[in-house]
This record gives sequence, C-alpha cells and structure tokens, in this order.
Amino acid sequence: MPSRWISAYAPLLALVGAQSLLQPQTDTFASNFTLTAAQIAASNLTAAEAHNVEIALRYERSNYADGASVTLDPFYKLPDSYNMSHPPPPGTIIKLEEFTNTTSYTIPPTLTMSRFLYTTEALNGSSVPASAYILWPYTPRHFRGLSTCAGNQTDVFPLVGLAHGTSGQTVECAPSHIRSLWDEFHEPFPLALAGYAVVAPDYTGLGVAGIPSPYFVLPSQASDLFRAIQAAQSAFPSMLSKDFVLMGQSQGAAVTWSAAQRQAQRPVQGYLGTVAVSPFTDVLKDIEADAQAQNNARVVGIAQGLDAVLPSFKLSDWLTDAAIARHALLQEIGGCGVTGSQLFGGQTPFLKSDWNLTSSAMWYQNTSDNSNKPFAGPMLVMQGDKDPNANVNVTTNSVNSTCAMYPENSLHYIEYSDMTHVPTLYAGQHTWVDWIADRFNKIQVAPGCVKEMIYPTRGRANGGSQNWFVDFDLYGI
Repeated sequence: MPSRWISAYAPLLALVGAQSLLQPQTDTFASNFTLTAAQIAASNLTAAEAHNVEIALRYERSNYADGASVTLDPFYKLPDSYNMSHPPPPGTIIKLEEFTNTTSYTIPPTLTMSRFLYTTEALNGSSVPASAYILWPYTPRHFRGLSTCAGNQTDVFPLVGLAHGTSGQTVECAPSHIRSLWDEFHEPFPLALAGYAVVAPDYTGLGVAGIPSPYFVLPSQASDLFRAIQAAQSAFPSMLSKDFVLMGQSQGAAVTWSAAQRQAQRPVQGYLGTVAVSPFTDVLKDIEADAQAQNNARVVGIAQGLDAVLPSFKLSDWLTDAAIARHALLQEIGGCGVTGSQLFGGQTPFLKSDWNLTSSAMWYQNTSDNSNKPFAGPMLVMQGDKDPNANVNVTTNSVNSTCAMYPENSLHYIEYSDMTHVPTLYAGQHTWVDWIADRFNKIQVAPGCVKEMIYPTRGRANGGSQNWFVDFDLYGI
C-alpha cells in the first residue's frame, strides 16, 4: 500500500483498527425536527408542504456550527453590562472572541476566525447590537505602503468588508453561526485564501436575539457593513488595514452598492472601492421580472423588513392572512432561506394584488433603489445574462441610467454570457480578485463607465445552478 495512501486515510484506518463502526452520515444528522399538529393546522400546510418544511429545517439545523440554536450559544448573548436604553455609539465593540473554535466549522484548514458583537446604526440613526465575524488568512497579502489605524506595521492584513447574500430573516440565520459561513467558496473562502482579512456582518436581527431583521432595507445593511469594519479595526488596530474594499453578491451586492451611495454622502476614510456581483439594483422591478414563487418569499421577507423600520407599516398591508400565519411559523421555528422557500413556494396566494401600489411600496422604492443616485467609485459590477433572480435587463438599465447621470464616476460593468445568479462569481473570480488587488496597489481608475460582454472562451459553459454544498466530515477522512 503506498505510504501517501496510508497517510491520507490514517483517520479511517484508526477507526477500523479500534473496531469502531462508521455510521451513515447524512445532511440531517444534527436534527430530528417535526412540526406539531397545531403548527401544521395554523399554517394550513398540506402533508407534502409539512414534510418539505421539516426536511428543509433539518438541513438548516444540521449546518449550525455548534449543532444548537444560536440562542444557546453564549457568544451571542449581550453582556449584563450592556444597556439597551443607553447603548454605546455605533461602531463600538461589545464583545470579542479573538480565536473562535473552528472545529465544528467547514472552513479551509489554514484559516482562522474571530467573532465579535458590536453596535451598528439602525435606519433611524439609533445604536443597536449586532454580530459579525472576521476570517483571517494564514499570512496576509502584502501591499506597499499599507498601514493600520495604529500606523505602520510589519504584517498588515488588507481588509475586505463582505456583505453576504440572503441567508434568511430570523435570528438563526447569522452566517457566523453557520458551519460554512453561508457563502463559503462563493466569496469569503477565496478572499481569505488570497490573503485578505474578511470582515463580515451578520446584519441586524441575525445572531443577536430580540431585534427584528430589517431584511432588504439596504441602507440599514450598508450601515452594518461600515460599522462592522469600524468595530473590527478598533478591536485589531495593529493588524487590520485602514484601507478597505467592499464586496457582495446578490443581496450583498445590493448592500455594497447602497454602501457606495452612503460613502458618497458620508465619506469614511480608507474606502477604496466596491464590487457588486449579481446585484439587486431596482428591487421591485427585479421582483416583477422574477418567477412568482421567488416573489412570494422575497416580498414576505421585505414586508418583515418594513415592519422593523416603518412605524406606519403592517404586514397585512402587503400579505394575506395565509402569508402572515406562515411568517409567524417561520419565526417560531427559526427557519432560514431554505425553509422559507418551502413555506412560500406553493400556489397559495400570499401577496395582496395591490401590494406594490401602496404608499409603503413607494417608500421602499425610494429608500432601497440603487439606481440614479450618486455613488463613490470605483465600482465593479458583474452580472450574468441568465440570472433568474437579479434580472440582467434591470441591472443593465440601472447601470445605464446611473452612468448617464454621473458620467464622471468610475463604473466597470461586465456581463457574462450563459451565467446565472451565483455562478457569475466563479466565472469572474480572477477578475474581481485582481480588481481588489489593484485597489490596494492604488492603481488609478479613469472616470467614466466601461461596459463589456464576456463569453466562454471554449464556446460552452456550465452556468447552471450549484448542485452541491459543503458538508461537515464527522470522521476526519
């Protein structure tokens, strides 16, 4: 038997040698959840829907990093000294876990992780608690002249602020609580493996209990991103760079575009630019162009977001009684995106016919529309032309109108042929990695808009949906 084979399979051989019996490992090994008859009746679930919700929630719970609810992890509990009535100002560290135990995470083995609680800025300007993580590379990528907030240092970790795609709207959906950090090989892993320290907020309402999630109210999440960076830099003043780049995909790209708008109005020192991949630019138009099943789950989520920030709004302004009942169930069981898709993916009417004509819909449009507003460049926007979520025509129109209004701003728009929502990240990975490096190298970008269309060099691409996920290896094989 080759020695390298023995080395690679030593853990399995040790198990066999000790007469231990391997048990089948499934993607639901951490949960045996079942709905009660009362929950099924209150939500008017069919037998098939109830079954699918149970399977979906078992899958989500199997991916909790510690195998238990976020409410049982003492890290996410606010310290007794925290005063909700008189909180510290936004950007303040509340609690720091400098070295997170990553044995129950599925992150690359050379990376380390920190988690922290901090104060962020709500839409009304108040200070509220939230959670975030930092993913650290084995060694930092070096850039000439890079310094920290504490001044020049020998080993400076260049900082990328990462806004995650939709994980869900309940407290259980914090990426820092998920084994793979939710976006895994889409963004955080390749960024950290390329030598960047990744600072990623969970978003308000995810992780720290007791605060409803302002889901898809983009300026709120944009503040989460800036305040998490501020807090992380204060926690590691001699390690994290003062300069930073923002990056996001899907909801995260909508957040970073909103953050670039925030930067134009409220400049933060150290900002170098923004990457937005598969962005939602005009959310209501994206919803109009989307499939009805997708509309249901997204609109229900946005309704929750409005309910969290708009005093005059009620869920019943947009949602039917059936949707409100299922939203209550989602909150009760702590379901995230996969469970939500099962609750709201059927043929039941969940949205009122005139929901998008209400005054609250117009308020939302004005608040979260990323089109036609000044932004701080440079910005790299990447979009797949077969994206079923962030519609290519909506994104292109937003880019065109924004460029026409602000022709001196730097925006590079790349459209990828035959690419869907997440695969666009993979198609353009070397491009966005190089673009981020150019920003830290202080390579200047000419003003104006540049647009290009990219086709697969071999004439064919596997641009379909991802058909795999990162699972936890119980046996270290």
